[in-house]
Amino acid sequence: MPPTVSAKAALTVTGLSTLPSDTYCVSDAIDTTVNHPDDVLIEVNITPGTVSSNKQAVVFFKTSLDGTNYQSGPESGTDDTDEVNLTRIGVIPLASSAVPESLTFSLYAALGFLPPYAKTVIKNDSGADFTAGTINVSEVLYS
Repeated sequence: MPPTVSAKAALTVTGLSTLPSDTYCVSDAIDTTVNHPDDVLIEVNITPGTVSSNKQAVVFFKTSLDGTNYQSGPESGTDDTDEVNLTRIGVIPLASSAVPESLTFSLYAALGFLPPYAKTVIKNDSGADFTAGTINVSEVLYS
């Protein structure tokens, strides 16, 4: 039987749509304890300004077993000292200025398990401020 994928729902992430270059922002938590999905798909949509340098957005997850204690790592600002503690899941290429880009990530595929709670962390590594940005989630059920 094919999987059922729920309609996408917006995930709140403060500051993504105007995120300055070399800065982090974090989403609200994804809670898998309610519907107990088999996977969660995370769609990240970003429009950069005039790109330079690395021309990318870096996407990370940070997980929690209790919804309170998450793995460490930056959630805002420019200090990347603890970035190594985040779980890096991918990069969204932002090769062209002012062109919207979108990429969808599987929480299960990225981690190898589905945590009770997870947050998405975005690092703007494009050389330009973002001019738009959203994150959407959909739950996947195989039964």
